Amino acid sequence: MPSITEEKREYEAKLNGYLDQYSKIIICNMNNVRSQQVHDVRRDLRGKGAFLMGKKTLQAKIVDNRASRADATANDQLLNKKCEELSLLTGNTGLLFTNSEVSEISAILDRYRVQAPARVGAIAPCDVIIPAGNTGMEPTATSFFQALQIATKINKGTVEIIADKKVLSEGDKVDNSTAALLQKLKISPFYYQVEIVSVWDRGVIFSKKDLSTTDAQIEKFLIEGISNMSALSLGAGIPTASTFPIMLADAFKSLLGASIASEYVFEEYNGAKLRQDAIDGKLGGAAPAAAAAPVAAAAAPAAAAKAPEPEEEDDDLGMGGLF
Repeated sequence: MPSITEEKREYEAKLNGYLDQYSKIIICNMNNVRSQQVHDVRRDLRGKGAFLMGKKTLQAKIVDNRASRADATANDQLLNKKCEELSLLTGNTGLLFTNSEVSEISAILDRYRVQAPARVGAIAPCDVIIPAGNTGMEPTATSFFQALQIATKINKGTVEIIADKKVLSEGDKVDNSTAALLQKLKISPFYYQVEIVSVWDRGVIFSKKDLSTTDAQIEKFLIEGISNMSALSLGAGIPTASTFPIMLADAFKSLLGASIASEYVFEEYNGAKLRQDAIDGKLGGAAPAAAAAPVAAAAAPAAAAKAPEPEEEDDDLGMGGLF
């Protein structure tokens, strides 16, 4: 059985201490991050969290041993399960432990974002577009642009790019010609930083896409859901907390309309005054027409009863009043 070095024991104690102390684990991508950036992040994290690097096999073994202990919590076992299922402890990543809001930690990481040129063999983290305009380069460089299929023209003795040209897409590998072109144009298209990949928060894993959701988007989803539920409740006639005021108001309108049509006056809830205001057209909107309709409907039978019947004229059948 291989012996465990003192250094590994100290590392295990440190990692277990962080797992006991902090509720959130932020898994960060460390590709192309400089040591000075890591130093600056650690400095600003004092009092807010701890940043830990190390071999992923060792970290995975410590998490597994922690989940296998007799006093292991359900959270410890779930963390180990998620690490295995989602391969969280792989690649060039670092572990950032904190109890603070993720947005606060993200602001610290964004503070140390460094611009860098496109080096040969690097993987583009974003699309790279060369903008149209004057490059300031001599006309002898036109062949170089032609090799990259970039349309140019000579303007005032210098090369001018006619239209925007995408030279790299996210995930592409930078080749020699593209790197040379960007260097000639003095374009540094890439930005590198300690980047959040996912967050473990008390048993729940949040991806980078989840973390990009804003409060405005959440509010929009909630409003749409409440509106759909209200429409369904109104259509089915089932009162809910969101539709009960609307259904109550509609019922009162129906009661008021019946009062106007039947000349029955109810005193509750100011019914008599509202009835008269509706008849007089003082309720606003389409109230006059709505009030006039039942009144006219009620008056129609009475008018029909009072109208005199016209007398029938004798038809002399054109006989000159002989009969």
